[in-house]
Amino acid sequence: MIAQNLTSSYLTTASGTKTHYLQGGNPSGPLLICLHGLGGSTETFLPLVSSLLQTHSVVLVDFPGFGKTPLTESARPLSIEGHVADLGDLVTSLQGTSSDPASSGVVIIGHSLGAIVALHFAARYPQIVKGLTLIGPGRAAGHIPAVRQRMLDLAAAVRKEGINYAAAAAAKSNFYEDTQFRKVDPATREAVRTDVSSSDPEAYAQTCEAIVATSHTDPEYKDITCPIVFVAGDKDMISPVERSNDLSSLVGGRSCVVVVQSGHQPILEDLTGVERAVQQLFEAMAE
Repeated sequence: MIAQNLTSSYLTTASGTKTHYLQGGNPSGPLLICLHGLGGSTETFLPLVSSLLQTHSVVLVDFPGFGKTPLTESARPLSIEGHVADLGDLVTSLQGTSSDPASSGVVIIGHSLGAIVALHFAARYPQIVKGLTLIGPGRAAGHIPAVRQRMLDLAAAVRKEGINYAAAAAAKSNFYEDTQFRKVDPATREAVRTDVSSSDPEAYAQTCEAIVATSHTDPEYKDITCPIVFVAGDKDMISPVERSNDLSSLVGGRSCVVVVQSGHQPILEDLTGVERAVQQLFEAMAE
């Protein structure tokens, strides 16, 4: 199994987060970091890893309260800014004592929440980030009353009902209604339900609130100058194709949108399409 080829490690960041990550692949290859979405974990990217291990030093990260990264007791709730800071500490640690870390840089693959963090990090450190593949990307939504209220209601429901409430909701919202022409594999829905149900409920609630916090605003997209490939599911109701098109028009570097056959879980539903999109990024970086 792919997971057996990856080493499990922890890094305590400046914020006190005990960040868990899996690492493997080509130690002399470019650093490639994978960031999961709300309710996800390192498990999200395991199907994709086999196509990356020969050429890249691959790192899969668990955000606080997801996977094996515990939610630490802190007076400050989880935030997008906190995730970006933790990612910065991890990148610095992984790059070691290199006198010129920007020379090697990092490639980031982010899904949903992970794409939000990746965009913020790339806008802040354009000299470090060499390429992005952003799957079902999110954006700041605290200024949209209906979206903000929906996420706050979800956070409240998880605190009251438990994480299984979120798991059941995700198994539905991450996909589309079955028709006679196209149906979601029940095992795929169950995989999402299982992953979300392993999340820390308070971390899930805080992350919902962080996404729509009024303090969370979009980064300066024009400052992102690396090549970007956006991956959009043709039936993604959470991050529709139009969002990827909008983001593609805002970033400062070359970008394109690849539409795959999926809802909000392209890696599970159209792995071949995602693999092709990642290879398209590598080709753009080589130009």
